[in-house]
Amino acid sequence: MIKSTVLAQVEYLNSKSDKDRKEIGQYFTGAPVSNYMASLFDEDTIPDEVSILDAGAGAGILTISTALYCIDKGKKSVHAVLYEIDDNALEILKTSMEDLKGFIEAQDGQFTYEIRNKDFVLDRPDQKGESYDISCINPPYFKYNSKSSPYAFATTDLYKGNPNIYASFMAVVIKSLKPKGQMVAIVPRSFLNGLYFKGFRQFMFQNTSLNKVHIFRSRNQVFKELAVLQENIICHYSKERQGEQVRVSVSNGHADFEHTDTNHYPTHIIIDETNDAGFIRVPDSREDAELLEFVESMESSFVGNGYIINTGPVVSHRVTEHITEADDLDNTVPLLKMHNVKLFRTEWTGTKKKDSRLRLFDGHSKMTTKNQRFIVLKRFTSKEEARRLVAGIYSPKFNTGEVVAFENHLNLVSHHTDELTEVEANGLALLLNSTVIDRYFRCISGNTQVNATEVRLLKMPSRADIRKLGEHYNEGEAISQLQVDEIVNKQLKYRR
Repeated sequence: MIKSTVLAQVEYLNSKSDKDRKEIGQYFTGAPVSNYMASLFDEDTIPDEVSILDAGAGAGILTISTALYCIDKGKKSVHAVLYEIDDNALEILKTSMEDLKGFIEAQDGQFTYEIRNKDFVLDRPDQKGESYDISCINPPYFKYNSKSSPYAFATTDLYKGNPNIYASFMAVVIKSLKPKGQMVAIVPRSFLNGLYFKGFRQFMFQNTSLNKVHIFRSRNQVFKELAVLQENIICHYSKERQGEQVRVSVSNGHADFEHTDTNHYPTHIIIDETNDAGFIRVPDSREDAELLEFVESMESSFVGNGYIINTGPVVSHRVTEHITEADDLDNTVPLLKMHNVKLFRTEWTGTKKKDSRLRLFDGHSKMTTKNQRFIVLKRFTSKEEARRLVAGIYSPKFNTGEVVAFENHLNLVSHHTDELTEVEANGLALLLNSTVIDRYFRCISGNTQVNATEVRLLKMPSRADIRKLGEHYNEGEAISQLQVDEIVNKQLKYRR
């Protein structure tokens, strides 16, 4: 039965254009993922007569897996309410539910269902007095206009901000659950951190307990038939006070759930309560969890040391008329982009194909930056890259002019009261390019983008100790990753 549903689902997906799927954020779940998601429910708190809420049913595969899980655990009666906004999926969904009904009744169980062709978030079943025992969801994900979209006002009673439609789905599901009700969701990892999701995280902390998190080492396997590269996680929440520990499991993709690495961690390791951002950190291993605790114990922080981080001000597509060839020296300055940033250095020779310059037009001060020493961080990397943090040193020796230009794909680190000395910049570069800090950053950030907010929350040694680090490196010299780690680990007294 599940096999026939999957085949119908694939056939339906193939009949739709990428544009149509993207408009409603539609990414259907495969059978291995849906079965694993259902297995995460705590059977002990599911009543004998169980009600299921499916907030975006698609072909119904999540309800199938969840209902069969309940029957397998001895529950005799299952009722499912399924929301699906896509008119074209309704026939497949009804057929799936009828097949499921017949299958369960053949085992002396009872299954009933109701399909609602409505927008789940706008319908708000919680405001109609409805409540459910469990919910297994793969919500759509897309951003919407915070001023004109109806979604912008649909959940203002729950949390502040308009981060993404999938957060609205999760929040309304939680409100629709009975006390101790459970939700299992497969969603992008982006809600774990970042300012956009701060209000949503606070809502979740106040209303739920995060009990289980499953992460994938490869981010192109879960919805690979749609070439989706979004980093997804599976999370299990219950509607009760936060528990004392969180289970974290890891698999390479969707085909090896039977070979997951599983650990249990104290809640304070996973949920950062040291600031109001409330980041959720998910270590890949026990070693990473120990690393988290080690870095968290450092005496200072990025902000505590007085460092500031700003995004490069040049948005290339908005000032194309002022960007010129690299050999155009007439009233121009070098424009540094991501390809110019390497470990420990910035390189702009004017000989590379992507090298260009910015013309000093009237009002250029909004686009140019004082020619001083910076640590330059790339803002974008892929998960499959060896590093998430790539820190180059920009030296004022590089440019004889008073100003220089940085594209907005770069983050610039400086100090709020005085300019970075060569020794301090060297120390910062060593620290940010070390394996220990890179792994720490991966734990606190699930994004492939290096956000300034996350950098600001980095724990660090004191500024004096960073300067001591800098004494072990000379600006511009070649250095291997092994040498970097030996210097940093020794200075920090970190033992792997």
